Amino acid sequence: MDETLMQISKLDFCIQEATLFLDTHPDDQEAMKYYDEGMKRLLKMKETYLKNGGALTNRDGKNLKNYINEPFPWMKGESTCGCTKNACNIPLM
Repeated sequence: MDETLMQISKLDFCIQEATLFLDTHPDDQEAMKYYDEGMKRLLKMKETYLKNGGALTNRDGKNLKNYINEPFPWMKGESTCGCTKNACNIPLM
């Protein structure tokens, strides 16, 4: 997984966590500011990634061939259960 895609994944996770926090703390202005700034950054990163020919999902339309032709993460020499779970060391193949 390239560095840009890794950063998108990390930021997406942070946004999800902020959303869950805001579910129980809807009046927390600091959390809302964190969410808003994170979403702006995430959308910009995704837009840039897509413009450069990347594909985030199989539903991104114009870059579908890139998505289809990209090897799965475990086919790039990685032998663990995913880029964000390297510590678990569960071989996929």
